Order: sequence, then C-alpha cells, then structure tokens
Amino acid sequence: MPSRIEGIGRPRMEPAFDPSLVDLVIPVPDVASVAAMRHLHAITGLMAGPSSGSCLWGAFQVLDRMRREGTRGPVVMVVGDGGETYRDTYYDDAWTEAKGWQLHGPLSDMERFTATGHWGAAPGEPARGDTM
Repeated sequence: MPSRIEGIGRPRMEPAFDPSLVDLVIPVPDVASVAAMRHLHAITGLMAGPSSGSCLWGAFQVLDRMRREGTRGPVVMVVGDGGETYRDTYYDDAWTEAKGWQLHGPLSDMERFTATGHWGAAPGEPARGDTM
C-alpha cells in the first residue's frame, strides 16, 4: 500500500525526479511519520507536517548508523511545512486512531533515541521500524 502521507504517497515518480541525485532512500511507515512529527513537536514546540516526521524518522536512523560506525558529520533535515493545517487530523488522537495507527510504539522508539542515542527496541522488546 502506498504511503498515505501527503506529498509522499504518490503512485509514480514525478517526471522531474532524478534518481541519480539520491544517495539513500529509507522506507518509513505512515504511523512512524506521524509519531515522529508529534515527537518533533514535543521536544521543540515546532508543529510540522507528517512528511517532516518522515524526515526526522530517517534522520534518527542515519544518526544511529553513524554512531555505530564511528562516523562523524552533520545531518540536516528540512521541515517542509508547518503543522497548523494538520491540527484536526495528524495531531488529533481520535483521527489517528480511526486510521488504525497505534503511535505508542514508534513514539517510544523516538523518545528512547532522544534519551540514549540508540535506535531500535529496548532490551527484551521486538525490533520495530529498523530499516537500515
């Protein structure tokens, strides 16, 4: 099923897309995009859209890989749009629950990464969202 995140869930690549410019693609589940968008708001106060949540989810995975490999360097994330237009949808618990999205697991992953710098499930939990 294609992504239901606006701006991401397109059935085909746009004609202007040049894949030779892309170094890495990280698949991000829709529920993870929404959880990451909300996590960004919780830690910064910045309301962003769900595609920005996709970027943050991927950035955390890149940062974790860099930590594991001993690589240093900047990781830059672009916030594509503000989140005010999503107040009654992606930021609304009843709306996301109606979509069948359970945000607790991905939110826990984000909170743990922010606190520890380690991506992946806590000891004793099954891995969630590992794509790298």
